[in-house]
Order: sequence, then C-alpha cells, then structure tokens
Amino acid sequence: MEQALLGFINTLRQHDVRISTSETLDALHTADVVGYGERELLRNALAAALTKTREEKATFHRCFDLYFLAKGERHSEQQQKQQESAHPTQFELPDAVAGDAAVQAALSAPMVQAAIDGNQDAVTMAIEEAAEGVSLDTIRFNTQKGIFRRRLAEAAGTGEFDKAIEVLKAIDEEELAGPIEWLEQQRNTLDMAARDEVEHQLLLNANAAGRAIQQQMLRNTKLSALEGYHLKQLPTLIRALAKKLATRHRQRRRVDRRGKLDMAKTLRRNLAYGGVPFHTYWKQKRKDQPKLYVLCDVSGSVSTYARFLLLFLYSLTDVMPRIRSFVFTSEVYEVTELFDRHPPEQAVEMVNQKWGRGSSDYGNSFKHFVRDFGAQIDRNTTLIILGDGRANSADPGLNELRQLYDKSKYLLWFNPEPRSAWNTGDSEIKRYQSACHFVAECNSLAKLERLLDRLLTVLR
Repeated sequence: MEQALLGFINTLRQHDVRISTSETLDALHTADVVGYGERELLRNALAAALTKTREEKATFHRCFDLYFLAKGERHSEQQQKQQESAHPTQFELPDAVAGDAAVQAALSAPMVQAAIDGNQDAVTMAIEEAAEGVSLDTIRFNTQKGIFRRRLAEAAGTGEFDKAIEVLKAIDEEELAGPIEWLEQQRNTLDMAARDEVEHQLLLNANAAGRAIQQQMLRNTKLSALEGYHLKQLPTLIRALAKKLATRHRQRRRVDRRGKLDMAKTLRRNLAYGGVPFHTYWKQKRKDQPKLYVLCDVSGSVSTYARFLLLFLYSLTDVMPRIRSFVFTSEVYEVTELFDRHPPEQAVEMVNQKWGRGSSDYGNSFKHFVRDFGAQIDRNTTLIILGDGRANSADPGLNELRQLYDKSKYLLWFNPEPRSAWNTGDSEIKRYQSACHFVAECNSLAKLERLLDRLLTVLR
C-alpha cells in the first residue's frame, strides 16, 4: 500500500497540490499509524498532512475518491467478473492430455496457474505491478489508451493465456473445447481489467494534463487574441503565477537580508564563550525603500494589456515595494486608492469602465504626469510605462520622458506590440527607447512573468 500512497501523492502534485518531501514522509508515517482499513479515517488524516489551503483540500478529496474508492470498486467488480466468467466445473483436462510436457509447461505459467487455483486477487495484483512497470501514470491523452492497454495487458500476463490456448488448440481433441473456452474467458477478464485501469488512470491525469496544456496556451498566446471564456480564466492563472513568483523571491529576500557576517563583532560578543560563536552578528547596508510607479495606457488598443499588468502587479504586493498606479488616454489619473480599497480584479474593472477606451495622447499625458507627479520621482523610483508608443501623429512628449528618465532609477517601457510592428506608421517607440533604460515586448503572460521576475530581482 505504500506504493499506492506514493502514486496518490504524485497524482496530487499533478493537480497542483504542493507537497514537499517532508510532507510525503509525514503522510507515510500517518498512514502507518492510522492504517488503511478505515477509509474515512485515512482520508482525514492524509488531508491534514498533505493540504494547506481550501483549494488544495477540495482537490485532495476529489482525487482521493477517484484514486482509492474507485480502485476498491474496480477490485470488487473484477472479482465478480472472474466468478461469473468461471466455468461451472473445475478446470480439468483429459488424462491423455494432462501429462503432455508442453501442456504442463503452458499451464504452469504464473497467471494461468493463479486462475486455475481460483486466486481472485491475482488479477488485481498483476495489474498493479504491471501498471508501475509500463509507467501508466504518465498517460495524459485519450489517443494513448490503445497502446497503454496493450502494454499493460501483456505485462500483466495475457500472453501466458495466449500461449496456453495455442498449445491446447494444437491438440486435436474435442474434449479440450471447454478448457480452451475457460482460458479465453480468463484472458478476457485480465484484458478488461487492464482496460479499466487505463481508463481510471487517464481520468486521474486528464484533468491535470488538460489544465496544464490550457495554461501553457494561455501563458503564450497574445492577450489581444484571447476572447470570452479564455479571458475569464486569466485572473486565476495570474494569481497562480504570481504566487509562484512571490514564493521564489520571498526565499531570495530572506537570504539577502542576512547581509555579511561581522566577524569582529561576533568574536568580541562571544569572548565569554571562549570565542565559540554562539551568537552571530551581521553587517547590513541600510537601503532606502524602493518605489514603484506604473503608468498605463488604457486606450482601446492596449486596455487589455494594462488590465492584466495591473492585476499581476497587485497580486505580488507581498514582495513588491509600495505601488502607485496611474492610467492615461489623453490625461493622467492616479488609481492607487482604488486598489487600496478594492480587490485587484474589482479595481481593474472599475479602471477599465471609467477611463478605458478612447485614443491616447502621449505628449499631453507625459506633460501632465511631470507637472503633477514629477517632483515625487527620485533615484529610488522605478517607473514602468505600458503602451504601444503610438502618438497618433501628435507631440510624443519626448522631452518630458527624458526628464523622468533623468530623475528615476529605472524607466522601463513594456510594449504590447510585436517588435515587427515597432517604428511603423505613427509608432514613436524608437525615439522613446532613447529615453528609457529598458524597452521590451510584452504581449503575453509568459513574457510579463519573465519581465516581472527580472524586475523583482532588480528591486531587491
């Protein structure tokens, strides 16, 4: 049963339940203590050991039912099928055939002998062992069912029945019709058990695989190409990506905060212990708190990108510095207070409804931003501008952008247009590049994730 539990833990991981090695060991110990006899007791004990959030608990209970309860039901069904398929009489051969060396060799094969002996657990045990041998837990798609079924059935022992049937058919005896039919029924029972196991494992894996494929597609598809149903999936995916990103940078920050060992102070403070460093002291440079300003174009052409950039940033607030957010079309509006008062998804919708659409005027917007907020930009400020850089043949506001560049620590421009479209038509992005520390294409969640990963590294 330990192997079954490890398989279950692997299934949970495929369904995005985070389980560490220590938690796996805890689960194994828990199962040893409570035993496998009381299913509900085992369920509750493992749930306590392996899950941490409400979402993980829901996933756990769904997978537990599929993995353990369905496995038990299938075992009972297999035993019933074996009983129903069994010949009313015992498997018997005519005396003239029973002593044949080839027949004895064929009938002594493990699975054939187990069937003759009436060992109804043999099929279940053979299927479980064979499933591990053919790596059945790697099945992901419906098109793989046929090949995995054949591999599993052969590994479980259908070939042994085929050999025995072949040997008996080679003997021209009418009295062998019954034994041959019996062996064929036993062989079919094993084959059906293999089919059921493949279906069950695919059911366990398909949801996780399908979700992973869909998430990969959503991460790499241009946001402007997504519609309806898929757009509704993005907030959940963004929260998951932000959670992973935050965890990674939170761990880095803990290491960075230690600083360097202050050897002189450590030795001096531990003289009473003969110089043994029971207490360590660290040198730390005092850092001014970094500031992050975000200025987003919310005109019709790029409003979708601004929406998801803001949602991603505000999902990282526990590892990001204090964020001040601004939106513009022809004028600039600060929306920080909206995000302070409302959940990020709700705040983003309010921003889109109130200030979205319209056409952008970069020159006028940059002038307003410098006039109203320029004095607050300093060498601790990172300014992100999200926009396509299309000035609609008006003043691009390059002088104002240079002022922001000179005052800030970093000025980063995220452009949702593909590079092939830069500097075409009324695009001013080439001129804007001269007044930015970094300009990057940013039109998918995957690219946004990479950019924010680099940003968090810089802001540490």
